[in-house]
Amino acid sequence: MRELKNTKIIAVDHGYGNMKTANTVTPTGIKAYETEPIFTGNILEYNGIYYRIGEGHKEFIPDKAMDEEYYLLTLMAIARELNVFSIREADVHLAAGLPLTWIRNQREAFRSYLLQNPEVHYRLVP
Repeated sequence: MRELKNTKIIAVDHGYGNMKTANTVTPTGIKAYETEPIFTGNILEYNGIYYRIGEGHKEFIPDKAMDEEYYLLTLMAIARELNVFSIREADVHLAAGLPLTWIRNQREAFRSYLLQNPEVHYRLVP
């Protein structure tokens, strides 16, 4: 993570098996819960739903913007990277990575997908 004028710059590599930042690697598995799970670790609370991140791997999909899961995985990757530095709130500039073969066809759609909310509030339960 880098910082420029109080904005955190976080690079996220959106792999099939793992979401990677400079300091974290998280498997792409994701499971939703309506109520807060009794177990802890890699729980993302977003819009009143709890998501357990990192168990197993997400199935291959040819377009990563086709469902909400890569968006949620991105939020988790950002939260885990900020957590490394004990940061709980930040303005973030996201640098997202896609496979080179997809950049031409999916770049703009994926960019719009990741920027669908100009401001996001969520909570990481480590």
